[in-house]
Amino acid sequence: MNVLICDDETTFLDNLREHVQEYMKNHFIDCHIFATTDPKEALSGETPYTLAFLDIQMKGLDGISLAKELKRRNGKVAIFFVTAYHEYQDDAMDLQAFRYFEKPFDVNRLYAGLDKAMEYIDGAYVDFFLYNQQSQIRILVDDVLYVTRENRRVVLVAKDKRYYTRESFDDWCEKLPNLFFYQVHKSFLVNLHYVNKYTYTELYLSNGERIPIATRKQADFRKYWFEYLRRR
Repeated sequence: MNVLICDDETTFLDNLREHVQEYMKNHFIDCHIFATTDPKEALSGETPYTLAFLDIQMKGLDGISLAKELKRRNGKVAIFFVTAYHEYQDDAMDLQAFRYFEKPFDVNRLYAGLDKAMEYIDGAYVDFFLYNQQSQIRILVDDVLYVTRENRRVVLVAKDKRYYTRESFDDWCEKLPNLFFYQVHKSFLVNLHYVNKYTYTELYLSNGERIPIATRKQADFRKYWFEYLRRR
């Protein structure tokens, strides 16, 4: 997990980093913390941060603008705003900030906020093992287009590549959220966010692929599809 802490007060930054490190250590969470007093330095690389603590008032680039860029890189980043200025709370809420802390921060409230952030992050990502390998992959649930059976193996098709997984197809049906994943066929579990066109028998995905809808699934899926559109 990549964590960003950006605050132009060195003492506060060091104190916050120590507490975040302590929390991660106590919860056996591997993470890399990048702490800086320069908001522009925070954007010097292309790191997609999972968690960020941002001061709102900083020289050169304010925390609100920094948060917008971090969300562009990773729409699921959990953002904590830390500031002594109350007038920025509305802007912070518009960005769906995860938590809002005043200076000096309360350690117990910080840890409680991190507990909630870890729950959110666990739900936003999915972990799986590669077929015939010991390595584990973590990707955003939103980046999964569909899961399918292929020659007795299970394939997860993501935005960037295809992964042959050790999990069974049924495991994926349990693991991925049914708010926007639907099993349209005995061999296809589809993320509806990537459907550009729907007919009674097929789904047309944004990557150009077409997914069949099983005959016995067509009536139920039609109801689900219109309910999905209504929620959006």
